Amino acid sequence: MTRLLYIEASPRREASFSSRVGHAFVTAYREAHPDHEVAHLPLFDVDLPAFGGEGANQKMAQIAEMVRGGSGIEAAGEWAGVVAEVERLKAADKIVISSPMWNFSIPYRLKHYIDLVCQPGLTFYVNRQGEYVGMLDDRPLQLVLASGSPYAPRFPREGDGTKTDFQRWYLEHIARLIGIDDIRVIKIEPTGMLDPGKLDELLARRIAEARRAAAEF
Repeated sequence: MTRLLYIEASPRREASFSSRVGHAFVTAYREAHPDHEVAHLPLFDVDLPAFGGEGANQKMAQIAEMVRGGSGIEAAGEWAGVVAEVERLKAADKIVISSPMWNFSIPYRLKHYIDLVCQPGLTFYVNRQGEYVGMLDDRPLQLVLASGSPYAPRFPREGDGTKTDFQRWYLEHIARLIGIDDIRVIKIEPTGMLDPGKLDELLARRIAEARRAAAEF
């Protein structure tokens, strides 16, 4: 059975533009693919596994084990939580992430999740040429991203100043690290610069876009 994993990174629920469009996408996806399984991971409503000193030391042990030619360390302690989250991600044939922009980047709970699942030997490895090779290269990713201001649709540049988008481009960079090249983006902006009528129009357009995209996802 085809599985879709929806990762929701805003704690504001229906007050969140990214969540509203993300939920519209998932609803339309269910309608278009009633036989598919859809899992919802609301990052601010779940207890993500801890990843502190123990987990960081286990990550270094994992790297050392792989350098020696091994297959990795035992899934125990904090590393067991890491492995569980990676397995949940790998079980998804399709991935959707909705997220607001916080301080030009992403909410801390999404960063926590990324730090859990981006692990050597589990979602990527380094080949003999010293290149990163992703291990999730057979699935698409749909990003649904909101920001209060408009941002240039390109990777940040040195001269961009403080108004720089580290949200979309960081998420795309991480996706490619773990092997996902089929990346699709719906951007909801500028949510903080429009009067209520214009904002409602923007939201309606993006919800319609999301519904069309879901039917083809």
